[in-house]
Amino acid sequence: MSNSICIMGQGRSHTRVKEFADSFEEVLLCNMDNNFIRTLQEDPEVIDILKNKKCTLFCNTAKSGFTSLAFETFNVEKCVVNRVKPTKDWELWKLHKSMQTKGVWYHNGEIPAYEKDLPYFYKWRGPAPYNPNGGANPKANINYPEMKLSNGFDIHHLSEDVEMYLFEPTRDRLETNMGLYFTALYSIVDLKKDNLLYCGIDFYDKIDDGEAWKFLNVQRLRMEGGHMKILLNDYLARYFPNVTFDVYTHAEFETTRDNVVIHRSKNK
Repeated sequence: MSNSICIMGQGRSHTRVKEFADSFEEVLLCNMDNNFIRTLQEDPEVIDILKNKKCTLFCNTAKSGFTSLAFETFNVEKCVVNRVKPTKDWELWKLHKSMQTKGVWYHNGEIPAYEKDLPYFYKWRGPAPYNPNGGANPKANINYPEMKLSNGFDIHHLSEDVEMYLFEPTRDRLETNMGLYFTALYSIVDLKKDNLLYCGIDFYDKIDDGEAWKFLNVQRLRMEGGHMKILLNDYLARYFPNVTFDVYTHAEFETTRDNVVIHRSKNK
């Protein structure tokens, strides 16, 4: 059990944590803002499970999950952002950000074509306070070398060791989703876990299921959900053949990988 970790997203399958509550001691809670924590509180059994685990609040650059309510509700031991510490004066990020172009992301017969700013190398080392081509970034989103919350908790970066697993999917125009991909790299590379137990990851298969639907359109999220399946099946499973990925989901997902186990529920 010490080598297992739960990764909980905001999809409707988050309640399936009840099915494997005794199989882990640590949990990563992904971008869980106050609205979603209140959703969790509607199910006392889920809260009872989580409050007795070692919790890491895992966020993207918006840091929306580092809230007072999260600290009041969970046994928070660590806060982590899905970024690597920037190089001096964000030089590496600035260089590659300045070369970013717009285009169509990876798509196929099932994944819709979607055009937006393309991924670029070393995105995970930023953003800086200012963009190289002009314009300021929101202060709350800046990836500073050192970050701390008002309650004294440090905000930790991912180690540089995860970086080698980010170049290929970036080149392939895949959206390296925070809730699935960055959490996996952190769990495997930095924490040395060999069993990842996912719940609340439903690959954006149902409109309005999860907070992301409030901010992004259908085509955008359909694309990201398709990319998540590819990242799990063709990248993570290949990079880490000795790691088992247990996915408790309500989504349709087939895999041929021996180390990816889909625990499909009859309740969608």
